[in-house]
Amino acid sequence: MESTNRVMVITGTSKGIGRGMAEYYCAKGHTVFGCSRGPATFEAETYHHHQLDIGDEKMVREWIRSIKKTAQRIDVLVCNAGVVESTLQMTVTPGNLVDLYLRTNFAGTYFVCREVAKVMLLQRAGRIITISSIMTRLHEPGTSLYSATKSAIVEMTKVLARELAPLGITCNVVAPSLILTEAAKSFGEEWQKHMLEKQTLKREITVDEICNVVSFFASPESGCITGEVIHMGLVS
Repeated sequence: MESTNRVMVITGTSKGIGRGMAEYYCAKGHTVFGCSRGPATFEAETYHHHQLDIGDEKMVREWIRSIKKTAQRIDVLVCNAGVVESTLQMTVTPGNLVDLYLRTNFAGTYFVCREVAKVMLLQRAGRIITISSIMTRLHEPGTSLYSATKSAIVEMTKVLARELAPLGITCNVVAPSLILTEAAKSFGEEWQKHMLEKQTLKREITVDEICNVVSFFASPESGCITGEVIHMGLVS
């Protein structure tokens, strides 16, 4: 991605991949608007934080409108926010978890993409990047909710890519393999080792490596690439 200032929206920036991406792009000189349910966990001259639940349609609409009013445009969206609350098998998964995953992982991504797409339609330009997971290819026991919502994000992104293509807006998906976020660490070392064995590359990936793929999709030179999914660390 060019080093000149671009306006980026990144969701889920209080921790994990989202925070890493926000810090990375702020360091590159881009203006980043981030969000999470809680307050900001880092500061940067070009970083702007907003507290909201992305599963709340009204809050998302108001947030994106405020960004448009402040920055006049949105060049890049990275929909990263999501939950990984358990590795329960389907037969013992309670309904409240179903609601949580659907609201945050899918509905939240849907609402943010929809509202940002409205801004980009007026610009006739933009890059939308959603974050999925290699779990959609592994069919791992205990990930029925997580994998289902991440698969839904992939399909939504592909449909959106076709809808927005005539306006010069691209939509693509990054599907990372294991990265040692707080969520991954909470499942313990045995789970981490098991997941590494499932991957083609037997190591954790880094935030910088994810940013490299995001930057590729966001690059002005990638205008002919849309509806694609890059699986990191896995031959799928």
